[in-house]
Amino acid sequence: MAKLAYVIPTMLALFLVCNTLALEPTNSNNTEVPWYGLVIPPEPYDGFYIKVLSCLWNVDLSCGLKIYEHIFDESKILDDNCCRNVVKLGLQCSKRLGLALSLFEKFKPQKALIDRMSRKTYHECNARKL
Repeated sequence: MAKLAYVIPTMLALFLVCNTLALEPTNSNNTEVPWYGLVIPPEPYDGFYIKVLSCLWNVDLSCGLKIYEHIFDESKILDDNCCRNVVKLGLQCSKRLGLALSLFEKFKPQKALIDRMSRKTYHECNARKL
């Protein structure tokens, strides 16, 4: 369960949600990622991280950080490929990934922003009809 829970910060990129890395941040060679070394919070309900993991299969690794960056900075526009990833996620997964990110202490103060931007990003990408 601990290794599975480390998948959470990757989403979010994201909207996001965030990245499909399934590595423990403390074992990752990439110390540049915003979730490096964060303690994984408890699941809000049983099976939550399993659902998050199933959502992440729809996100390309290359888009994970771009989606994460867009959630926190709207000026970072998602390219068509990453927008297709967001649409493929669907609204439920986008919201679920946003919730998972906002469970981390570091991101709790930005819960409303993460939720709003997760939904907004999905709807904007879906409207592109890619």
